[in-house]
Amino acid sequence: MKIKRPSRLIYAISYILIYPLFKILFRFEVNREFFDMPKGACIFLSNHITLFDFLFVMLPLFPKRRVNTVTAQKWYYVKPLNKLLPIMGCIPKNMFDPDVRSIVKIKTVLKRGDAVMLFPEGRCSSSMAYVGMHKATGKLIKKLGVPVVTCLIEGGNVCVPHWRSGFRLGKIRVTYRNLFSEDDLTSLSPSEINAAVDARLSGVEGAIAPKKPFQTLRSNKLVEGLNRILFFCPKCENEFTMETSGNSISCSSCGFSATMDRQGLLTSSDGSAVGEHISVWYDKQSQFITRSLSDDMKPIVDKVTVSTPSPVPGGGTVESGSGTMTIDRSGWRFEGELHGEDSTLFFPVDSIPALNYDEDNNYQIYYGGDYYMFKSGDPKTCIKYVVLAECLHRKFASDPLLTAGVSFGAAELCT
Repeated sequence: MKIKRPSRLIYAISYILIYPLFKILFRFEVNREFFDMPKGACIFLSNHITLFDFLFVMLPLFPKRRVNTVTAQKWYYVKPLNKLLPIMGCIPKNMFDPDVRSIVKIKTVLKRGDAVMLFPEGRCSSSMAYVGMHKATGKLIKKLGVPVVTCLIEGGNVCVPHWRSGFRLGKIRVTYRNLFSEDDLTSLSPSEINAAVDARLSGVEGAIAPKKPFQTLRSNKLVEGLNRILFFCPKCENEFTMETSGNSISCSSCGFSATMDRQGLLTSSDGSAVGEHISVWYDKQSQFITRSLSDDMKPIVDKVTVSTPSPVPGGGTVESGSGTMTIDRSGWRFEGELHGEDSTLFFPVDSIPALNYDEDNNYQIYYGGDYYMFKSGDPKTCIKYVVLAECLHRKFASDPLLTAGVSFGAAELCT
């Protein structure tokens, strides 16, 4: 598939219709104080905290630049995106799976002097904070050898959180900053490149400190749906006992609760069990699960249905079988029926650094160029498997592929 330049017409329509809406709903702010638009080929790198991040980054660049965006392959299975994404010059990528085709297409776009946008985390952050990228990113950036710009999105994780439907009125800001020139890349090692990108996109380095509280959310149901990602009680350590009501989240087992304020910060009932940021609580989940993992860990078995891409273009995914998923320190093993035949699929822990997922529905694995969507018998547990995947990979993979761990969780981007 040839990668086109993004449609100027669709770009213009989006800019005219959506950009003003962002200004009204989110008091959308663009900071270009330390940014000079590169001429010719370049790479834009952005943190990934909402499904709309591509719009937050792309629209302010118009009309000076139109950007080809690297997009998860799964969106090409859905109508009308299977028609729209090629028109917008998007580059399909199998997430967390070696995909030489996408690299070739990125090189083609850069060779003609255009810009490419990457979300190096590879997935929308489930912790609401920067979660690190694939270690090979630094090697790729160095090999491509073109200027690099970072795009730090702040506020999107609390205005348009993926754990609830709809949005909340608040403030979103994107800050563009030049990170590397071509000359910089010749002298830097891949690990140095990774460290610089992590520091910038996590907000640890170069964050623009606001003069007043950054968020002023407007909603009577600030935490509605938060238990879709915070399944663990930090006080009694029970799972799936969290419930939400209004601006509070509470445990039905021990009574622990926390309340969210208009800045998107949490205050716990006991003042100590959880930090004020969602990401701190999320990290406690990760630490709890990691402590339960051992060399002789008991396999975790889950009944699942599996869906694969429809043979009809744009037909989405279709249920293709069912069976059991067995998870242990070696990886993920599906055994059951697939496409009408007995089948076994094995995904080694080295190759599964993280999972893409849809809350309360499914988790997804790209492997060997194929795409599988697994739905648990209890859909709400899919978030636990998302956390489990990263914990297993960091503990048991021979060479963990992600650059950051829970340490970045405390660097919440909404303050």
